[in-house]
Amino acid sequence: MSTERTSDLTKHDRWHVSSKKVRHGHRGTKTDFPLRNENQGANATRAQIETTASEGRADLVPLRFNLGARVLGISLDDKLAQGNSPETSRLLATRARVIVSMAERQALARNWLDVIVCARAPFAPLSPKVPIVRDRVIEAQYQIESLADALMAPLPTARGVAMARSLLSDGAGPIYNRACPIDLGSAIAEVIARLDPLNA
Repeated sequence: MSTERTSDLTKHDRWHVSSKKVRHGHRGTKTDFPLRNENQGANATRAQIETTASEGRADLVPLRFNLGARVLGISLDDKLAQGNSPETSRLLATRARVIVSMAERQALARNWLDVIVCARAPFAPLSPKVPIVRDRVIEAQYQIESLADALMAPLPTARGVAMARSLLSDGAGPIYNRACPIDLGSAIAEVIARLDPLNA
């Protein structure tokens, strides 16, 4: 690892990451990772192809769809991550709009960078947080920082954003489960590739 990547504060300062550590909790095979700012902003996108994020005015969405998109957020994120088109249902389309908003993507990028903070923090044996595979996260620090940058690109796809959310919250995945055979760096590289609308 090059010297410019040894400091985990470089990207964190730029993202204004607070010193507050990430809290984790169980949700079945998912961790209840605190994806901040679940606010549907005015910056949204039309739900088409994989739905690319374009800044603009969002169409008015009935309250029941907004509520459903939040209550069923994890399962809808998984469907989008698997390649289901937002056009297939109003709920998926609404969820896609939520997660590609600038506020949501900024929050997701900070949460990914917070994983590095947790990995480098002193070990606390009595902590109630779900433990992460520290060495795996530290080894993938460069990819995590690259993912945080990619999430701030002008036109990320809804599928790529959903993949980033699902990977971060998957309690059985490579971040939290040492027995998981998936290489974290490779998984993040795939997410970055999917964020590019040219790969849609």
